[in-house]
Amino acid sequence: MGALLLVLLLVAASYGQPHFVEVARELGIDFVHHNGASPHKRLPETNGAGSAFLDYDGDGDWDLYLVNSGDMERGRGAASNQLFCNDGRTFARMDGAAGAPGTSYGMGVTAADYDGDGDPDLYLTAWGPDQFYRREGSGYVDATAEAGLGHAGWTTSAVAYDYDLDGDLDLFAAQYVRFVLGEQPWCGREDMGLRFYCDPRVFASTADILYRNEGYGVFAEVGHQAGITHKGNGLGAVAGDFDGDGDPDLYVANDLTPNFHYVNQGDGTFAETGLLAGTALSADGASQAGMGVDAGDLDHDGDLDLFVTNYQLENNGLYRNDGSFYSEISFKAGLGDLSLNYLGFGTGFFDADHDGDLDLFVGNGHVHDNIEEYDELVTYAQQAQIFRNEGVGVFREVTAESGPAFAAFYVVRGSSFGDIDQDGDLDIAVANNGRRFALLRNDGDKGHYLTVALQGRQIIGTRLYLWAGGRRQFREVKAGSGFLSTSQRDPVFGLGTAERVERLEIHWPAGGVQVLEDVAANQRLRVVEE
Repeated sequence: MGALLLVLLLVAASYGQPHFVEVARELGIDFVHHNGASPHKRLPETNGAGSAFLDYDGDGDWDLYLVNSGDMERGRGAASNQLFCNDGRTFARMDGAAGAPGTSYGMGVTAADYDGDGDPDLYLTAWGPDQFYRREGSGYVDATAEAGLGHAGWTTSAVAYDYDLDGDLDLFAAQYVRFVLGEQPWCGREDMGLRFYCDPRVFASTADILYRNEGYGVFAEVGHQAGITHKGNGLGAVAGDFDGDGDPDLYVANDLTPNFHYVNQGDGTFAETGLLAGTALSADGASQAGMGVDAGDLDHDGDLDLFVTNYQLENNGLYRNDGSFYSEISFKAGLGDLSLNYLGFGTGFFDADHDGDLDLFVGNGHVHDNIEEYDELVTYAQQAQIFRNEGVGVFREVTAESGPAFAAFYVVRGSSFGDIDQDGDLDIAVANNGRRFALLRNDGDKGHYLTVALQGRQIIGTRLYLWAGGRRQFREVKAGSGFLSTSQRDPVFGLGTAERVERLEIHWPAGGVQVLEDVAANQRLRVVEE
């Protein structure tokens, strides 16, 4: 085993090291998140906000939508959401976010084609009424009322997925806690005269919402009849076919309540199985402060594993999919100890060095802006972390080796992934609470790659299997993951030293399977559903 690990390490090193540089303002993105922070320490102030990579104008480049928040009492003011259009070299800010500026105290965004016309629509989550913007003509129009949306609770992360396999995208909206302005209690250290944001357990938990798409982006709330009835403190969510039975399941990271693992029963209902599956709690049986979440096949066994970020002194959780059950392996995988002094939010699996293994990004930042006044071991702004997958289910932290962008300190909330310069690697959008947005471009030397640009009746939920260099890789297309955010739709495969793909299988949600063989590496391959 030791000799195998050494060989894998040497092979991985030959692919080069990712090198990230922060380029937001250089490329024309000058965005500052406004949270309206007040001495009252109102809980929503410390939770926003998110971002989305989307092809707004259909030119093939990934544009960027950024959510703002504003002030909880005075409203948005000048703190509008922003849409930045990518021309392949720089980004240009679209006036009025092309018609989608946001009106509520913003949290997150899920970008997806809800009405089936081929354009990305926007579902915005918020403290206050959520909003729905439909892509029409030269921009966006507010279609919230028409779509049957506008829930006025506190919605955090959202996921677009076709849970009933009828061909259009349904919508899951995670709900945090019941927070009423002016009713928050005083929390803090009375002996030091320090007030800080309350533990979510001070507030009432709320039930998440499932909306069924009735056609053309008009929704009906169906959570109760579908079995989405449990109350938790929902922050992160991700969908995927976790059990491999052909329909999409759902995982929800809850803050200090057990995480939810909803298994799709195939009849329009879900069964919550988190305790049975082993994904509800930590390895020692505790509810943790689940924030961000992602799903990916980290060990090349063809199923989706789960990763959840948590609070300081709680390890981030890595749940390996073993078939019917999951094993929490964060310490065994080299991730447990390295997360204890951080507070994680946005996260995601991606192949940073194109060696064929999914690496891991964790964006960190505390929720208490005065944490340093009473805890000398922790800072408010924190370094993000990047972990290289060594190919045997073990990760190694390479933060210090990954360029100047990882030497900086952030207050990360949402993070999303998109190839901003079409060079075949994924760059990282980092939304910072109450601070300037950061865009981390990957300029390092990497192995070969293949990006697959899908065009079909429904793309979310498509499963792709790729054979190259003697092994198989697996991706599932999703809309909504990490925390409050949406990454680019096109999957990217790292190929290492392989210059050609032996076989690519595309399993469309509608049931068709397309097979391509002997595909050249280092291209964006466009595939149209047959």
